[in-house]
Order: sequence, then C-alpha cells, then structure tokens
Amino acid sequence: MDSKKEQIIQTALKRFSHYGFNKTTMSEIAMDLNITKANLYYYYPDKNALIKDVLAYISDEILTQQYAVLNQYDGSLLDILCKLLEVKADFLKDYYVLHINENLEWIKGQGIGTLLEQFHQRNIVIVEDLLERATKHGEIKIHSVEEAATSYTEIMEGLSLIRSVSDMISGVPNARNVDVILESQKKATKFIFNNKIKEKN
Repeated sequence: MDSKKEQIIQTALKRFSHYGFNKTTMSEIAMDLNITKANLYYYYPDKNALIKDVLAYISDEILTQQYAVLNQYDGSLLDILCKLLEVKADFLKDYYVLHINENLEWIKGQGIGTLLEQFHQRNIVIVEDLLERATKHGEIKIHSVEEAATSYTEIMEGLSLIRSVSDMISGVPNARNVDVILESQKKATKFIFNNKIKEKN
C-alpha cells in the first residue's frame, strides 16, 4: 500500500475509533495529518472510500492473527475456536465504536454492505479450515464442513450483534459488552461442539 495512504488510514482509524464514522469529518482527518483537505481528497474522493479502506485494514489485521492461531491446531478444536473468538474480542475492544457504527443504517447501501459480506465470508473460511483440520485429525465427524462453518459463524456473529444492539440504538458505546459477548460465544461454542468431539483414548 502507498505509504501516504497507510498514514491516512492510521490517522482516520484513530478518529473513527474514538468518534465513530458519522461524527468524524474529512476536514478533521486532514487537520490531524497536517495536510490540506484537497490533498486528502486526492487520495480519497469521499469519506465512504476511506471508511472502506479502514475496515479492510482492520479485517486484514484480524485475519493475520487468526491464521497464526489456526496454525496452532494440534487436536484441540475447542481451544482453537475459543482463541479465535479472543482474537476478535481484542479487536472489538479496540474498535468497539466502529463495530456499532458499521451496523448503522446510514452506511447501508453505500458499498459497505458488500465489504462486510466479504469479511463474513472470510470468517467462514477460517472456521471451515479449522473444522477440516479437526476432521482429518479424527477429533470430530461432520457431514458438511461448509454448512457447519457457515452456521457456526452466523451464530457467533448473531450473538455479537444481539449483545451490542442497545449500544447501536443509543449510539453510546459500552466496550465492557465485549467481555459479555465473548463469554456468551464461548458458552455457545462448547454447547455446539462438546457432543461432536470424540473421546481421546
């Protein structure tokens, strides 16, 4: 990535993380960067384009850490699933304001939905990869790994949404909800997979 674009993304990320997308202006980002607004618009023609790159940047960071966790799989599916949830929870704590903002109606239909769907598919692929490893290892037996990965991912994302919907409506972030989300997701994970895991001899 262009070093100037990366600098803009990092600066915008700080603003977005603190104030949210809606309350941050391109003028404020330009001022933080000590450049003219026209110079900022040279790199990003509108705020929506910048939001997309910021979200893509965060998604890539999460993905890198998730694959590092995935590669630690040694026959303990529940441990790795919980570690993957912890990775997302750490990012959610840092960027909780973005989490409640990305679900708001004002950015729907501006291309963000497509981007979020791509992130959702990435999450499914991570879980699918892990379930395939666990199946090959003989830890679990699943008829359709793809269906299981899709269902599991949707359940986890649904729990995250349910636990933070009041913050989205009020617009007042409460990052302590992340711990509640994580605990709920871990309980559901154990409930879903405990009976699927074969006993070790």
